[in-house]
Parts: sequence; structure tokens; C-alpha cells
Amino acid sequence: MQYLIYPIAIYVLLIVIRYFILFLLLCKSQIQYPKYQITKADTVPIYLKDLFQTPIKELEQFGFLPCSYLQYQPITKAYQQTNWELLLYHKALKSYATVVIRRLAEPVNLFDIEFYTFFKDKTLLLTVNGKQHGLIGEFPNTIVQDVYTSEVSVQWQTHQDHLKQLTTSKTACGLSPESFAQALQIQMRGYVSNLAKTGKISPIKGTELFEIHWLTVLRSLNPMTQGNKKAANIIKQRRQQAKTDSSILQEIPIELEVEGFKQMEYTQTGLVGKKFRTWLLLGSLGLFIASYTSFLSPQSVVIFIAVLFFHEGGHLLAMKLFGYRDTSVLFVPFLGALATAHKDDATLSQKFWISLAGPLPGLILGIGLAILAPFGSGYPDWVQKTSWTLIFLNLFNLLPIYPLDGGQIADLLVFSRFPYIGVLFKAFGVIILGFIGKDRPMMLLFAMLIAIGIPNSFRSAKINQKFQKELQRNPPIDRDNILHFIFKYLKQLGYGNLPFSKRYALVKGLIQQQYEFRSKWKTRVFLLVIYCVTLLGGMVGILQAMAPSWVKLLTYYSQNSQQRIEQIRKNRQQQIELTTAALRTNPNDVDAYVKRSRARLGLHDYKGVLADYDQIIRLKPHDIESRLTRASFRHRLKDYKGAIQDYNEILRLDSQNVIAYHQRAKSRDLIQDYKGAIADYNAIIKLNAKDTYAYISRGYTRQKLQDYKGAIADANYVIQLNPKEAEAYILRSQIRGHLGDNQGAIADEQIGNTLFKAMDEEDRS
Repeated sequence: MQYLIYPIAIYVLLIVIRYFILFLLLCKSQIQYPKYQITKADTVPIYLKDLFQTPIKELEQFGFLPCSYLQYQPITKAYQQTNWELLLYHKALKSYATVVIRRLAEPVNLFDIEFYTFFKDKTLLLTVNGKQHGLIGEFPNTIVQDVYTSEVSVQWQTHQDHLKQLTTSKTACGLSPESFAQALQIQMRGYVSNLAKTGKISPIKGTELFEIHWLTVLRSLNPMTQGNKKAANIIKQRRQQAKTDSSILQEIPIELEVEGFKQMEYTQTGLVGKKFRTWLLLGSLGLFIASYTSFLSPQSVVIFIAVLFFHEGGHLLAMKLFGYRDTSVLFVPFLGALATAHKDDATLSQKFWISLAGPLPGLILGIGLAILAPFGSGYPDWVQKTSWTLIFLNLFNLLPIYPLDGGQIADLLVFSRFPYIGVLFKAFGVIILGFIGKDRPMMLLFAMLIAIGIPNSFRSAKINQKFQKELQRNPPIDRDNILHFIFKYLKQLGYGNLPFSKRYALVKGLIQQQYEFRSKWKTRVFLLVIYCVTLLGGMVGILQAMAPSWVKLLTYYSQNSQQRIEQIRKNRQQQIELTTAALRTNPNDVDAYVKRSRARLGLHDYKGVLADYDQIIRLKPHDIESRLTRASFRHRLKDYKGAIQDYNEILRLDSQNVIAYHQRAKSRDLIQDYKGAIADYNAIIKLNAKDTYAYISRGYTRQKLQDYKGAIADANYVIQLNPKEAEAYILRSQIRGHLGDNQGAIADEQIGNTLFKAMDEEDRS
């Protein structure tokens, strides 16, 4: 059931991202006073005039005739400052139609047509199509209607219908093109002034521009998102119509493609300002901390964040050194963090070092700390935690699994040149992340998002392979020349009818990848060797940190069994000599006694072990673990009374220590203090009424005191608690035998043996 949540989570995430991007776009938008001016036809580019012929033919059927061109400055400031509109006039209805060619050109939705009728009372009837949701605030003295239709005829009919209603009380005025341009400018400037007056936009200091207030942006998000969906449906309908009517598809000139690319680039550049990036970092960090505090200690969360900052800081430093722009860090709840930046002409070597700059410094620092401050070295606990967090996070990131840093390096150096293998490599990474994310929903969500992008990566790699060969034969002069070349090449390959957003992404990727393809194979091989050495060095470093004597271990496993035993004996004897020498210098060194006791235990010198624990307890009289260990060795050396003394002291320090009660009961049983043993079992049962081992042990002890009634009661109670407890049947069998119930004894023995046999078979399987 939980896996059904993941697609829903992806859908919700995509919605959040869509709203967030729209929020950023609106916040970045700059409003200006529009300007309209009649211009001569010879100032309009020829490719635009050719495109205008299509809407002219369509509008002429409705009674419109072309009269002039308008050069205008739009309300929203954009990259392209020189814009042209085609102006057409309907003499009978005294209405104008304007046609604008969309810069972000879609083959099925290339023209933006609007209908205008001015009245003598200075009211304007404006009929748009798929645009009203983009208006913020009120439009003074203007009646705006939007039909959201795929048919221009429906839009024009809607305008006529409303015009017919209005002419009963208003009088339309026929304006010359110059007067229309002037009236339109006054109307639009009034709209901007009204936005400023109502506080929806505010002036930008030192300019004539305005910015949209963030509260206005928030209020506009949902209406605009819903309106964008309706506008997208128009394109969807036209694409469907184009399948049967090819005339709907427009051949987009390369010049327009290039202009659209530059406008999109202008829109996206600096989308997240420095101040906003800071707030984004702090906000994502807060969510990240909240996501981990539920299952990590505060100290672990602080260490994890510090390690992530160190890792991403390496990426950021390398990005800045290589001239990347708009650098930022973003934390992802339940996952980690990522560093982002932008540079179009980054080379393969630069991308390699940026990817390596994250994990490499952290791995070196982590291994260094682990070697200098191993466990048990006396350094604070947080030092070891930090070192191993640095090691595991950065070594994991170095693995050749896409989209980890190591995976990106492998894709950059090897797989990006082979589209089919590259797709398999990325799919493999998705599968690995999917397995890791089985119990971590966010990781699985991350894997799904990567999987969604694989088809586009394949298409890009496939085009790029052919494109780079063509580029080598005909190298372009400058960036504009490259853009013309790429868009022309996409048309030749049949990708000209893709949505503009996909064409933009393809071109953007191709521009960036051309700098990668310039690198020679020698460079790729050299960088690949560096990556492999780094990965192998990290693994060897971890081995050294975990087992400083790993070289000796290799020697150890190359010996025969007798040589190994002799080597172990020598190592333990050396350990005893070293710790003994250390204790002569410092007789109160607890760690030295512990190490010597372990070496003596390996040599089966139990009396020596006991002597060391006498000293440990002298130095740490309240350490329960040490007393338990000494008691166990006293028990092994048959010093049962000494063991009981230790258990007495342990229970004085901790009256609820069940282990001490069990062990003292065993020792008392061995010195035939059966009543004392039963008292210990009673204490255990008082602490845990369902401790079956205590009942069975008490039953055996009662049997020794010939308390058969009490013993059989213990056995019966255990069987009631757990009918598959084999030992309880064996106990009851023995008691029944003592009581002369031979038939019952045999039956219980058979049940007990059957259960023991079943347990043995289960263990073997």
C-alpha cells in the first residue's frame, strides 16, 4: 500500500515545483510603461512579414484588412526589446485586430491574436485568447474577455456578440492607426498606473521599472496556474487537429528560434536572487533538521549537517574558481544537500574537478581523523562519529552510480558518448537507488524523478553524438552562429515540432556538451585514472582506518593453521608484555588492564584474567560490567562463593539486574544452596512474570528439594505460556517419573524430544 503513495508524492512534488518556479518568475518580472508606435513596413524583418501572411489570410475572411505595423514596448520587460505587431482593421465594426508572433514559438500556436474596439466614452472592449489569467489587478475602463479556444473564429464571434450588446448603450469610434496606437498606449499605461496606485507593483529605485509585490504574486499563483492549464489545453487541441490538418503547423524560422532561446535564457538567468537563495538555504535547512531529529540525536544531526556543508562547500569552491554563476546550496529533507550553479561553456575537465571536489576533501579528512583518533583512543565520541560520517558519505558519493558524484564522473568521461550504454548506466543507477529506497520513501522518490528524465537524456545523447561530428566538419564562428546551426540541425533530424521547452532543453544541453566533446581522449583517460585512483585510495584508506594491521591480516591468511596459531600466540604474548610495561609506568591505567586481560584470555590464562579484573574493580568499584566479568571467571575457576559475592555487590548497585540473579542462582545451585537459588528465581519472576527460563530453572531446583508439586506447577505454567517449550516437557517427564506416572512421563518425553528435533532441523535450514 505504501508504494502507491510514491506516485502521489511525485505528483505533489511536481505541483509544488511548478508553483515555486512560477513564483520565482513573477518575482523576477519587471513591469514598465508600454509604448506603441506606427512603423514602416521596411523596418520589419522579412521572416516576420512572411509569417504574418498566414494570420492575414485567416482574418481577411472575417472582414479585416492589414493597415500597418506597430512597433511596441511590452508591459513586461523581456530580452527582446524590439517587437512588432501586425495591425488589421474591420471598417464595418470599427474594430482592430493585432497579431503578435510569440517569441517562445510553438508550431501549432505561433500567433497571438487580440481584438480591440474603442468607444467614444474611452471604454475599450478587448477579447484575448488564453491570456486573461496573466493579468493582475483591475484593468481601468476596459472590458476584458477571454475565450480559451483553439479556433480564432470563436474568439472573433465572442467579440462581435459582446460588441453588439454594448452598441445599444455605447458608440464605437473609428480610429486611424496612429490614433489607435495612441489610445492603446494611454489605456495600457493607465493599467500600469492603477497597479502602482493600488500597491500591487512598486517602483525599482533608480529606474522607470516596477516589480510585483510578493503578496500580489502569492494571490496570483493559483489563478495563473489554473489559467496556464486552460491555455495548455488550447495547444493540446491544436496538436490534435494538426494530425489531420497539416496547415495548422507553421514552419518556424531559425531567427525566431534563436530569439526565443535568448528570451528563455534571459528569463531563467538570475531567477533566484542572492537574498532569496539565502532564505531558501535557511528554509531547506530547517526542514532538513526537522526530518532527521525524529530518529537521530541532536549531536548526530549537527555532525551530519557539518559534513554536508563541507562536502557541498567543496563543490561550491570549485564552481567559483571555474567562474560559475548563481552558486547556491539547497538541503533536501530525508536525503542530503546539493550545490547548484550555472555556466554554459564549462569544459569536461572543469565539470570533472567540480564533481570530485565534493567527496575527495571530505574523504581525506575523514580517513585522517579515523587514523589519528581510532575507537578507544580517548578522543571525544563526536570525533569518531564525524570521521566515519565523512568517510561513508563521501565514499558512497564516489561510487559509479548515477546521479552520485562518482556516477556523474563516469557518465561524463565514458557513458555520455554512447547513448544506449549511457541509458543503461542511468537505469542501473535508478535500480540501485530503488533498492536503497525500499525503506526510505524520499530516496525512492528521488530514483523515480531520475527515471522520468532518462528518455530525454537518451534523446539528447543520441542527437549530440551526430551533432558533434557535424560540428567538427563545420565549426561555427560565435555563439549566435552555434544557435543557428543547432536549431537548423534539429529541424533536419525532425525535432522542429517539439514543444519549445523541450527544444530549449535540447539546445541548452547541446551547447554545454560541445565543450565536453572538445576534450581529447588522452584527457578523458587521464581523468578516469584519477577517479579510479581516488576511489581505490578511499577504499584502502578506510581499510587502514578500520584495521591498521590489515597488511598483517593478509599475511595471516596466507599461513597454514599451525603457523596461524603460533602467530596469534606470539601476538598475544607481545600484547601482554607491552601492557605490563605500560602498567609499570602507570599502575592505574584501566585500559591497559583490559587489554592485558583480553590477551591472557586468548592464552587461556584465566587466573591472570581474574587478577587483571581485580585491579579493574579496584579502580572502578561501581562498574557492573566488570564485576559481571570477574564473577564469570570466578565461576569458571569454581570459586562459587567469590562469584556470589560479586553478584551480591552487583544487586546492591542494581536491584533489578536479571543477569546477576540468574548467575547467582546457578552458583548457589552448585554449592547446594537450593533455597537461595529458588529465592533468586522468585526475584526474577517478580520482575518478569513471563520469564520461562526462570520457571524451568526453579522447577529443576524444586525437584532437587523433592518439592514435586511445586516443580510440576512450574512446568505446567511454562507449557501454558508456550506449548512449544521442549524443556518444560522434559522437566515434567522427570517429575512424573518420580511420582510413578510412567505413562505420562513417556508421553512428555516423546513430546519434548519431538520439539527438540524440530528445533534442530529449523536451525540447520
